[in-house]
Amino acid sequence: MGPFTDEERYLFDLQGFLVRRGALSPAEVDAANAAIDAMHLPRPGQEIMSQRFTGHCIHEPLRALIDHPAVLQIAAELCGGSVRLDHTYGIVMAPGTSGLGLHGGGVPWDPAQYYVVDAEGIHCGLIAVQWALGDAWPGHGGFCCIPGSHRGAFPMPDGIDMQHPAVREIPLQAGDMVVFTEALTHGTLPWQGPEDRRTVLYKYSPGSSAWGRDLPLSPEVMEVLTPRQRLLCQPPSVSHHQPVL
Repeated sequence: MGPFTDEERYLFDLQGFLVRRGALSPAEVDAANAAIDAMHLPRPGQEIMSQRFTGHCIHEPLRALIDHPAVLQIAAELCGGSVRLDHTYGIVMAPGTSGLGLHGGGVPWDPAQYYVVDAEGIHCGLIAVQWALGDAWPGHGGFCCIPGSHRGAFPMPDGIDMQHPAVREIPLQAGDMVVFTEALTHGTLPWQGPEDRRTVLYKYSPGSSAWGRDLPLSPEVMEVLTPRQRLLCQPPSVSHHQPVL
């Protein structure tokens, strides 16, 4: 998997997200899950931060997702050739727990999470790449969004919640990847699957900007990155940021 096909680019612009099925092989999924097992994470609860974890990129199978072939050229198209990894984290949700409510949207304008299309193509201030490490079948919950909301001309009114018919559940199976602009209104439906939900997210921005306050990875992880991964983890800069591709 490489850059967007014409169909994928059309659907991403139309919806604000795109799913690539089977972006990870079964072996890659198994290796990523084994790495998370080795972290011995505490059991997640209802509180959002109890469901999130960091430090995962010390493990090579999860570090390899930073510049995975299924996403690298897409990230460079959407955020520019000097794209950088802004931040990354994982999520584990236990059955019966709730996730993050609806957030994001094209209005009001957010200079760190914009979505603009001009003659040169698509320009995003922040994109999210989510890798499914377990199955989320219809009705299980997990990632959801309001398709097309990244192009909305009005702010989301009060009264639109997870139960609104405009909200669409996006089922993902282990190995699937979904990329979306953070200008898209999105959230996490309560998890109703029979087993824990596992996913990892890598968020990218143009080389000249940052959404997060800190560099995405610890010095310990920076030491073991490949040269290309190190370029992706550069601090933001207008004049000195080296291109990744």
